[in-house]
Amino acid sequence: MFNFQFRKMKLLLLATDIYGGYGGIALYNRDFVAALASHPDCEEVVVVPRIIPNEPEHIPSNVRFVSEAAKSNLAYLRAINALRKERFDLVFCGHVNLLPVARTLSSDAVLLVYGIEAWKPSRNRIRSRLATQIRSVISISEITMRRFLAWTSCDCRQFILPNAIHQDLYRIAPRDPALVARYGLEDKRVLLTVGRVVAAERYKGFDEVIEILGDLPEDVVYVIAGGGNDLPRLKRRARELGVEHRVVFTGLFPEAEKPALYNLADVYVMPSRGEGFGFVLLEAMACGVPVIASRHDGGREAVRDGELGILVDPNNLAAIRMAIIEQLARAEKKIPEGLAYFSFENFKARTHAIVDECRRLVRTSRP
Repeated sequence: MFNFQFRKMKLLLLATDIYGGYGGIALYNRDFVAALASHPDCEEVVVVPRIIPNEPEHIPSNVRFVSEAAKSNLAYLRAINALRKERFDLVFCGHVNLLPVARTLSSDAVLLVYGIEAWKPSRNRIRSRLATQIRSVISISEITMRRFLAWTSCDCRQFILPNAIHQDLYRIAPRDPALVARYGLEDKRVLLTVGRVVAAERYKGFDEVIEILGDLPEDVVYVIAGGGNDLPRLKRRARELGVEHRVVFTGLFPEAEKPALYNLADVYVMPSRGEGFGFVLLEAMACGVPVIASRHDGGREAVRDGELGILVDPNNLAAIRMAIIEQLARAEKKIPEGLAYFSFENFKARTHAIVDECRRLVRTSRP
């Protein structure tokens, strides 16, 4: 399975979704593969997706995207079986749920973990047992690594690889008049949270912001950008609190509109409890929007322990309210200098260093 006779590397990533995917994990996977493909010793990266929700975007020239694997369970198994005939220097497993498949391809697969999917054991005993045997883990954040190790107790090599922000895609810009009109934001100050609005992810802090909205000045409105099955419940809650006229639900929106959505905001607020990292905080800061994050999850790392934004306890509504008032009082938007820590160039350098170390570890573990 492994071949170290040649300088050029052949790498394999098993992913849930990546090209054509929507959300943080898909975006992280795209950046990870781009960084792998840019390694000076990389000949080819083979990517096997489990699903392809939308039309795939640009794929790097030295990336082989096995799109047929996503057509059905049988097609996926056929693709995996075909890959057993090839030799890879490193195999990356992009989700704990894919560990049984990764193990059939390599006993040295490198696991990537992101957030709550890795914070506790899987209901599948085989997956949980395989997780305890992993030798190398790449985590998006320190908190996810700690929580993963707390239940696996695995003796593994640990790497932290936080999200990258492509600052060329984001900038400080005037409010888009079309979006202002669409959402009725004329003469309003805007609080914003971007994310999936689903019942399984009620940890993002939507409820807490709606809860305190009535205690904020009347010109302050709350825009929740994203779609999902929890929208009806949040709309009912806003009605119960008498603030339904001050809460705007965008529903699903085109990815291309995201920078303009951030530039509608006066403050980005996410007092969450279960974020593995909080990439949206980086996007907001790249648009010069002051941010409020949670001190109890990965958001803390996205704002560098409070260096780039205000940290709050999501259980303390009074503290959230005061943080919002403080950030609303900021005179102008500004991109924090410390955001450069998360630049894509730094992400690439970290990825290359991880690949080199994992390659060395695999080599030394072989007879």
